[in-house]
Amino acid sequence: LVLVGRASILIKGLSNRLNIPWSLSQEWAPIARDVLNEKFVDVPVEKGEGNRVRFRDVWVTVKQWGKGKGTAVVRKLPSPLRTRVAGVILKIQDRKARRSMQQKS
Repeated sequence: LVLVGRASILIKGLSNRLNIPWSLSQEWAPIARDVLNEKFVDVPVEKGEGNRVRFRDVWVTVKQWGKGKGTAVVRKLPSPLRTRVAGVILKIQDRKARRSMQQKS
């Protein structure tokens, strides 16, 4: 139990620092209910789509977090550097738009 406690505190601290809501009790609640249920029989638990964490969902969360952190960092830069960073971002977006237009043609 000590290792579980330490791991949950570590994960809670990381999720708090990254501004990602996470609760061990919410993650383990369905399993605990099944175990504590009087009618619980040694039957495998069905894994539905709603219970699984998909890599795509994690990736979207990481991208949103990264954009937020990147925006915060850029806002703290001096004005000349912000202008340069904005120019680079616009060039990258322009290249992506051109590539997508070429692929559609």
